[in-house]
Amino acid sequence: MLEVNSPIGNIFLDDGFDDLKSGDFEKLKISRMELEKRILRRKTDRGTDIGLNLDPGIKLRHGDVIKNGDMKIVVEQLQEKIITVRLKNKKMTDVMVLLGHIIGNRHRPISIKSDEISFPIQADSEKEVFIKLFQSIINHIELTVDEQIFSPHSGADVHEH
Repeated sequence: MLEVNSPIGNIFLDDGFDDLKSGDFEKLKISRMELEKRILRRKTDRGTDIGLNLDPGIKLRHGDVIKNGDMKIVVEQLQEKIITVRLKNKKMTDVMVLLGHIIGNRHRPISIKSDEISFPIQADSEKEVFIKLFQSIINHIELTVDEQIFSPHSGADVHEH
């Protein structure tokens, strides 16, 4: 078993990983919730047994690279269902405040990109729940559900209930 204490870099953030562009590497596929854990045991897509025992303060991220001798293993975060909310009119401060209040009361981590807010859900049926919760502002927003890799905003990363 390979024991990992910290990554050696990230293919999206650091130089020096050109050898990984060819795609000849093992992948450690892991959920966002598992990325939060310091101690975890998983197998790569090629069967290598990995034991995570991360140093304090270290969290794995999508694209992190860990080493197994000469072979590099890339951490690949699994996609998950998310709702994305986009404001139809960006100048409606009251709608933005209510939107933040409603999502905040559900204790969801959020991602903020330009004019949209995204947050994870467990099932498509949760869209109906949020449509009801957003009833007072529903005419001022657009909701979509899709699957993607979710990264919470660094200042808005909460543990879900």
